Amino acid sequence: MTPRDPALLEECRALQRAVEPYPSWAALTGSAEWPTLDARFARLLGAVRRHTPAVEPPPREGALRVAHWNIEHGNWYEQVERALTGRPEIADADLITLNEVDLGMARAGNRDVTGDLATRLGRHAVWAPLFLETTIGRDDDASTAGGRANEESLFGIAVLSRWPLGEARVIELPSPTAIQFDLERMVGRHIALVVEVLRPGAPFVAVTTHLEVHRARSHRTVEMKVLTDALADETRPVVITGDFNTHTFDRGLWHSPLTAAAALFLASGVALRERFLRPDRGSHHEGLFDVLREHGFAWEPFVDFAPTLQLRYDRVDEARAWDWLARLARPLVAWAVSRGTLRLDWIVGRGWRGGRGVTVHGLDGPGRASDHAPIVAEMEGGPRH
Repeated sequence: MTPRDPALLEECRALQRAVEPYPSWAALTGSAEWPTLDARFARLLGAVRRHTPAVEPPPREGALRVAHWNIEHGNWYEQVERALTGRPEIADADLITLNEVDLGMARAGNRDVTGDLATRLGRHAVWAPLFLETTIGRDDDASTAGGRANEESLFGIAVLSRWPLGEARVIELPSPTAIQFDLERMVGRHIALVVEVLRPGAPFVAVTTHLEVHRARSHRTVEMKVLTDALADETRPVVITGDFNTHTFDRGLWHSPLTAAAALFLASGVALRERFLRPDRGSHHEGLFDVLREHGFAWEPFVDFAPTLQLRYDRVDEARAWDWLARLARPLVAWAVSRGTLRLDWIVGRGWRGGRGVTVHGLDGPGRASDHAPIVAEMEGGPRH
């Protein structure tokens, strides 16, 4: 396993102990300790970790192959590794971007998931943290933790590359920090990780981000605007990837469970497929796509609009409000939730002539490598190398 930094581990543990007594974000940030803790969190979460292969990866001819995957923390690490080395659609990709990537979380075997994958794949890599977790997690995390305690307890995103990586910077995005601390006991924020990829004769910029899931579409639109504004002066080709959480619902409002239920129970199958698989258009579309288009980005050439996540009842925020109905008619609720086949993951580009994209099926779902399917794009154009 990848060597670790004892000083980092001790700081992570100390910060977990420091925030544990506070029942809410308001209580924490209103405390006398907060100015000091805030500065320590800024240092912890603002640092990136780099990995360099022992031997440079071999060259590969043809269009740039980009793979993106939300790997569900690396909870099923061995399956993720096998897929990235053995599935022909994604193996040997030039650029691999990952969301939900743990460092020192028990649910993922307390691995440095990025470091271990970079070593196994022989890739340059950069990882940046989003949050310090103070629990073992949610959903299936307790089962994969296997009774272990966390170590560093960090949750982040990563970029792996065939070519060396230059400057790496973090763009902080507006985030529902109070919700994430109060409900999930995480300290941090959403970010975009922006990395120079030093492809010989044809450098480009790779960006990956994981947008928020708890709030309205307008919040994700603002997050994307902050990101694209930060890239406004970039003249090199740009690839943006990520789990954009484009579920098309406005969460956090009093009527959110009702409107979600109305869609899942009452809308026609055709209408739901159009809404969930094409969140870039229609009456419920996500405004972040308008922002991307305004800044010269395209996604149609690089995706196939297939689903990348299947809703599960035990992971739907609104399910708590549906418990009464589930007790009366669980098969009906299960049927409604099964209609939630969502396109959440995207590859978008600017400065490319075109390309094609595919969703890799068979790796997602309960007991598989992740709850999300990986996606791949062949991107053509930009300066020739």
